[in-house]
Amino acid sequence: MKLVKSGNNVSTDAAEAAGYWVMRLDSPSCRPADRAAFEAWRVEKPEHAKAFAKAQRVLANVDRHLGSVELSALGEQVFEESGKRHRSLIRYSTVGLAAACSLLVGVVLYLQTAVGPQIDQPVLADANTIETVVGERSTVMLPDDSIVTLNTNSLIELRFNDNSEVRQLELLRGQAHFEVNKDPRPFEVLAGDHRIVALGTAFDVRLDTELGVQVTLVEGEVTVDEVIEKVANIDMVNSTIPETPTTTETPTRTDLKAGEQLIVRQHEPPTVVKADLEQVVGWREGRLVFRDDPLRDAVKEINRYSTKQLFISEDERLETLRVSGVFRTGSTAAFVTALETFYPLKGERIAYNQTELQWWDKDPINDELDQR
Repeated sequence: MKLVKSGNNVSTDAAEAAGYWVMRLDSPSCRPADRAAFEAWRVEKPEHAKAFAKAQRVLANVDRHLGSVELSALGEQVFEESGKRHRSLIRYSTVGLAAACSLLVGVVLYLQTAVGPQIDQPVLADANTIETVVGERSTVMLPDDSIVTLNTNSLIELRFNDNSEVRQLELLRGQAHFEVNKDPRPFEVLAGDHRIVALGTAFDVRLDTELGVQVTLVEGEVTVDEVIEKVANIDMVNSTIPETPTTTETPTRTDLKAGEQLIVRQHEPPTVVKADLEQVVGWREGRLVFRDDPLRDAVKEINRYSTKQLFISEDERLETLRVSGVFRTGSTAAFVTALETFYPLKGERIAYNQTELQWWDKDPINDELDQR
């Protein structure tokens, strides 16, 4: 195995301001005074002009993948409501549609531009194990030239060599994306009590204690069946893997087509749905995509990528909030800042690396006075 990609972090204060200005200038409420302030900021330092140009490019890329009339209209609404103080809290009198207003992709653009993708060295416990820690993702080339990308806190065990009749791996924890090199031998991934079989294709597998097993097919075709008894203790040198693991009953089989996702939860029948591929595989580029997701679900996803954990206070009003937007993986602090900016809540530190999101209906008029 060998690492096939690497990356580094880039973080500047100018990126955040550029992200704000690129959206502010496009807002219907932008006034001549705003444009004058922007121009003064842009010429202040050469890095400001560069950061603004980069923010424009990233916005164009986001629009190409995620743009929609509804989200664009929402972004204009948020900026019109927030006015100049883009970091001030917006007071909502009721928890209705306005209070549930989502964080637009473009509004949180600065969170994406601030830090680029991060791909670190995987922890190789031995020649047949690939592991990533929390906040880390890695891309590795397998012995058959297939490529696997591991998401945060994931573990895979290889169970094949050049002499094996079947190319088999097991996802023991986390999530992985597979780009399978064409080969006469079947390519199998075991996850929980299910087996994904493919020849040459690309798919994503996630193993979660609550969500169960999720298999998303990006391209090609795969078959997913239930495995009652899995192969164990394989001698990688003197043995080859049987073409089909032993089972004690007829397994349930599901054939997936490109763009489909299989969801298998314990004690529930398998479900096939149309997948949101941008949302499913965005993590490969260090990007988390939320589309009107409940706040609780968004927090859970953010927590996967950082040791800094978020909690939600026991307040029914918070259950009504929904989040849309693009955030970089590991951006816990930036995520909280964005929530505080556009929602009636605040992040309260309750312990080391632990922050609780609490409802905070503070009057913006008094807030203005406090700032003076």
